[in-house]
Amino acid sequence: MKFSLLLCVAFILCICKVSGQQFNKSINKDSLFKTILKDIPEEKKKELLNAYNSGSEGTKEFLLVMYSLPKSSKKELIENIKANYDKITLLKTAYAKLVPPNYTVSIEFNPENIITSTKESIDLKITLLKGTEAIVNQEWNLDFNSDKLKEMLASIGWNKETVKNIKKLLAEAHCISIENGKVATIGFARSGLGKYSYLLFNSSLTADKAKQYNDGCSYIFYGKNIVLEYAGGAFGPQCFPD
Repeated sequence: MKFSLLLCVAFILCICKVSGQQFNKSINKDSLFKTILKDIPEEKKKELLNAYNSGSEGTKEFLLVMYSLPKSSKKELIENIKANYDKITLLKTAYAKLVPPNYTVSIEFNPENIITSTKESIDLKITLLKGTEAIVNQEWNLDFNSDKLKEMLASIGWNKETVKNIKKLLAEAHCISIENGKVATIGFARSGLGKYSYLLFNSSLTADKAKQYNDGCSYIFYGKNIVLEYAGGAFGPQCFPD
């Protein structure tokens, strides 16, 4: 197994341990692996098969988790903005109205994951701008009924109903996250350790700005006030892989 893969295994296992994620012991590893293998390109099957068969139980669990991660593409990103442009712009406008002045709020809804035995949760980041100072309150994988989530929501005048409304708006736009600001960032989908998003500006980009946001890596200028974004994770592609 390549050294980079070993580092990746160690890194992901550490993340899972810190975040309390554990592989679901009720899942038959070999059966799940056979299912995953069906969708792997022929030229990569042998390498993956060797890595799985020669790996420790921890390595096998890592490979199963990694190859079961959600997958998306630039094609799907574009198809969604074409099909749901009105709902995405409505999401941007409605969300901005919910956020108090001087605050930037980022929220993402994480689906339940049977493989890692994790429940549906919320990632929430609240930033208060006081002059030149930014006061940040951020938590990951918050339980919907946790006191911490309730406390954070109360700090910006939100409650469970607010969260339900945001979740509904995101679902209608076929998106998973949103952050307000001069440029709204709307997350479309996770893909492996990366993420596809839309950047929505308040007005059409100038020619210079469009060039800046069309760098052939993280950004693709889509048109008018819309930029497509791909953010890579700790490992894997750091630019648009497609």
